[in-house]
Amino acid sequence: MSLRKWKKIQLLDLADKLDLYVAQSSTKAKIADAIDAHLKELDQPLDLAEYPELATYYQESAANSDDEVGSDPSEDADGLKDRLKTKVQDAAEAVAEVVSNAVTTITTPTETKSEDTEDEDQDDLVLPHGTPLQNWFSQLDFQRITPSQGSFAFKFNEFMHDVQNKTMEANGSVQDVLSTIPAVDALFFAVEAYVYVVRNHLELTADKPFVTVTSTWQEIAALTSFWSVWSLILPAFISYYINFIRYDLPDVLLDPMVFHVAKALLALLLTQWQPSFADEATYAVKDVAGSVSMLEVTAHWFRFALTEWKLQLGLLPFILAFAGSALCLYVL
Repeated sequence: MSLRKWKKIQLLDLADKLDLYVAQSSTKAKIADAIDAHLKELDQPLDLAEYPELATYYQESAANSDDEVGSDPSEDADGLKDRLKTKVQDAAEAVAEVVSNAVTTITTPTETKSEDTEDEDQDDLVLPHGTPLQNWFSQLDFQRITPSQGSFAFKFNEFMHDVQNKTMEANGSVQDVLSTIPAVDALFFAVEAYVYVVRNHLELTADKPFVTVTSTWQEIAALTSFWSVWSLILPAFISYYINFIRYDLPDVLLDPMVFHVAKALLALLLTQWQPSFADEATYAVKDVAGSVSMLEVTAHWFRFALTEWKLQLGLLPFILAFAGSALCLYVL
């Protein structure tokens, strides 16, 4: 069984037993590669009585080494190519020798005549100095200049190779960043913040300052505070104290599974919580009379944010929290 097929929690536990440091935020593939490289550097295999989980790993390694020792098709292919190349060269040299002898035999009697004729033709074709044809004629020999010798040689193949390598490195970096639970949670938070706060209360423009606030600052502050408490602070508080992986992964302060479950339950609670319109009417009367208290002001903005949550988000936070829980089950 390949190490890449193990769960991430199993790989981290094995790395801890091997006293091999790996970052908790590393992907499962990087952790598996680090453990595999560490095992291959050892002088002898580990004791299976102490590491029984590595039995399948050593069996696969032994089988792969037997296959490599059994046959080496690359060496046979190289030998066959060398023999074929030698035969082709011998045949080409023989044909070239026969053709050369035949041409020499045919052209020998008329060699003197042809030389005289060529000299006469050259005398007839000599143009006076300074004619346009002489000025157009170039005596440069470009056959002796190769692209690698030129000072302005453009190595297109190396350029394309560099572009390919840099593209692959960039894709790998993006995959490493996005293949973590915190990165996915950040995307979920961005979606919620846009739907709840940005979409109906902020307007993006092409002119400076590029953002126009279409609501009052009290409304923006109430929405931001309400979303931060119910979607981030409360789930983080619960997952910090109810942490089932604090012994297996001591560096992880928040249990990601508990975080998403708590967020889903809080989202369901908010969808069932109905604001009191009677209290809102009482607040309006007191606000006009100027006798409203700080507690009543806070309750007013709470009811406003709750109403906006139900109208704008609905079940979206619950759906995203459920997706995060499924992701935790898949990764951990």
